[in-house]
Amino acid sequence: MKKLLVFVVLLAVGAAAAHHFGYLDRLLPSGLGARFIPKDAKLLAYFSPDTRELLVLQATELDLRLPEESRRQLEQDWRELQEKTGVDPRKDVDAFAAADGLAVVRGRFDWARLGAWLQSEGYTLTALGGVPAAVKPRTVDVALDGKYLLLGQRSELERALARKRQDKGLAEGSPIVRTLDEIGWKHTLVGGVVSGSRLSSQGPEALKPQSAVAAFDSTPDGFELRAAADTRSKEEGEAIHAALELLRKTALLEMSLSAKPEVRTLREALERARLEVDPQGRVSGSIRLPYALAEQATANLSRDQLPAALQSMELPDEPADTTPLAPPPAVTPEPPAKDTPAPATAAAASQRLDWKPPVFGLILLVLSLLTMGAQARPGLFNVLFHPLFLLPFLISTLGVFVLRWTGPSGGAFELLTLPLPEWHRFVSLPVAQPIGLSAAIPMLFALLAGAVPPLKRFAAGLGVGFSSYLAAMALAGGSLALIPPAYTVIWFAGNALAALLLARMTIPQRVAKKK
Repeated sequence: MKKLLVFVVLLAVGAAAAHHFGYLDRLLPSGLGARFIPKDAKLLAYFSPDTRELLVLQATELDLRLPEESRRQLEQDWRELQEKTGVDPRKDVDAFAAADGLAVVRGRFDWARLGAWLQSEGYTLTALGGVPAAVKPRTVDVALDGKYLLLGQRSELERALARKRQDKGLAEGSPIVRTLDEIGWKHTLVGGVVSGSRLSSQGPEALKPQSAVAAFDSTPDGFELRAAADTRSKEEGEAIHAALELLRKTALLEMSLSAKPEVRTLREALERARLEVDPQGRVSGSIRLPYALAEQATANLSRDQLPAALQSMELPDEPADTTPLAPPPAVTPEPPAKDTPAPATAAAASQRLDWKPPVFGLILLVLSLLTMGAQARPGLFNVLFHPLFLLPFLISTLGVFVLRWTGPSGGAFELLTLPLPEWHRFVSLPVAQPIGLSAAIPMLFALLAGAVPPLKRFAAGLGVGFSSYLAAMALAGGSLALIPPAYTVIWFAGNALAALLLARMTIPQRVAKKK
């Protein structure tokens, strides 16, 4: 009964840890593990309170319904992206929001791998607002604040991080937030503009609405687009309605002259589209596009056109002399932002600790102790808090983390802040990574412990630490040199199990008291 109670408690703690670190969403089916969050106040906090236009994409709800060939190519591109950056768009990206030159992606990102890839692309790794970042002239800069990846120019990233820190971003009372509240946030794609934005200032004065909002969703019959615009009076609403009707009739007339199947499908969708205006001057409409239209359009799109489009996304050089941010109105003001590029290893080692491996290690240690007999089983805290066990356990899961705040920066000190399995970076050989991320080191110390009994606790702490770190790598889908991507999970999981068995063999048993 006691073992059953301990197992139930351990299962509950493990499930809570998996949910906290985002692994529960990956293990459950998509219907049960949905990560859809209608409105994320933390994500909106990065944007300016006077934002007049905003676009939000819920990536977990995105269903492109592409043709088979396009789907295979997209999946291949995603696999290549995951191998390079460690980011799987299908599992690691939850939402995307963009406005005024700033984009924020919510998900799970490994900065050690993402930063290394950005550095290989010519970025300089540094820190902005206390978070790891990567900057590069004439392109989009990147910063990672927890589970939020920020994209934009460096000055805009600094302002966004300051707004979030000072709680001065978009709030419930912002005009753009109230506009999106009207149509709701539970859509695959939702966007809106309010009076004063660059988009709403285009066109004749009589056709400028006070606000406009649109939502895009995938339905069983096809893609559905709904939109609404608020005007100042019924007359202005009718004017916008008449202009849109004229555009629709003109488009239908031009499409009737084409024999292309995709044009004919679009014409049928335009004929069924709804467009109306109410007495308050609110213009609303909807159109449903069948999935066959997307298949026909993507079939005619050449992949050779994509590189040219991506090249046009380069940004102009950012002025070197930017206006410094005002310090927060509390305690000691922060100095002006004069971040200098840090070495690659300095940026890769974030000040924030990854608590997943030590939490997993605690769970694995309890499991190991439960396999021992009641007479021989030592106490959990007697094992965990023994210096010879705790020291290698912490170094294996967190590294020499005190150096993150107290030690010198650069060179070997930065590598020492990484967990012990990552110390293979000291050796510039491809074979060093698979050996370091395996049970080889715990096995070596387990063999030494057989000849030197005082090393048993040390070998046990090392084994549990390696096992938990490799288990976290298996769940995160890490990559390995010389190991095919299809076998990396098997490699991590198998070595994690081997390290745990070695730890179980070296945990000292409880010594019975002499009467």
